Amino acid sequence: MAAARKAALDFIVVTPHGADRMFASPRGPEVPQVSGQELVAELAAAAAKDDAAARPLVVVSGWEFTRESPGHLGFSFFRMADVAGAADEDKAKVALAKDALVVVNHPYFRPVKSDLPIMKMLDGDRRWRPFFGEGKDDLRWNAIEVWHERSVLVQKLHANLAAKFPDTQMAADSLKAWDAATLAQKRRIVAVGGSDCHGRLPYALAPMALVSVRVDAADEESLHRALLAAHVTFGRDGGPAARDFTATSDVAGEKASIGDSLAAKSEVRLAWSGKAVLVENGERVGEFDGGTTRKLAATGAFASWRIEKPNDAYSNCIYANLP
Repeated sequence: MAAARKAALDFIVVTPHGADRMFASPRGPEVPQVSGQELVAELAAAAAKDDAAARPLVVVSGWEFTRESPGHLGFSFFRMADVAGAADEDKAKVALAKDALVVVNHPYFRPVKSDLPIMKMLDGDRRWRPFFGEGKDDLRWNAIEVWHERSVLVQKLHANLAAKFPDTQMAADSLKAWDAATLAQKRRIVAVGGSDCHGRLPYALAPMALVSVRVDAADEESLHRALLAAHVTFGRDGGPAARDFTATSDVAGEKASIGDSLAAKSEVRLAWSGKAVLVENGERVGEFDGGTTRKLAATGAFASWRIEKPNDAYSNCIYANLP
């Protein structure tokens, strides 16, 4: 939390692997033990109370649900007490029923072929196995950690070696998986970024701004609503350059901003400032300056669009006729 304030972050989602374990409460030995999730919340409340002059910080106490198969899921905006008694295969279902954000974490982060010595530090397979055709995906998640800081680092280290070592393009592969899932499932899937800070190598040493969220107020409930609604950009510094993506349609009065869906008959007008690459239904259709108009495949058809701006700024999708 101190590192997050030092980095001038507005919020942080803390997801320890052991948040389901029980710990002594910082309130004293006479208080019953608390879950790791409750412990983080208590420490956050105590820190805010002890240092009222500190930079305001919204602290969301979550959990990284850790399984080798199908992979790791990041839970936030949920209560551990609600999921603790559920079988492992049902925990995400229970959390989603309570309006949690359930994130497929670092879906392509794993040891891959490379001739860079530093890559020897990456020795754990932390990918989301269903994206590799391994096991059935029950789709009990509503978000994907597309811009995972260590995956981005691996990709950038191999920027000139992508053809030789294609599996190093972990962020690009995550973007493709998100696009494919959105098109196939025709549902809102929130793309987020995360520093995956563990405070030690090979992980990030400090939290950093990789996701930006448009909120109505600077509190946890507003953040919760905005994340579920995909009012989100991600990328370097949170991808702020992509925030101005908007749309209107050929249905009177219909308009949308990032994360929203609008009704459309056959045409949608997309707008933003400057140049951006447009991704339509998972396909990169070209670079446009200031926006463009797109036709739907059929009257009332579903479609999704997102933009990529220079210097790693990415929007979440705007949808037409989202089921």
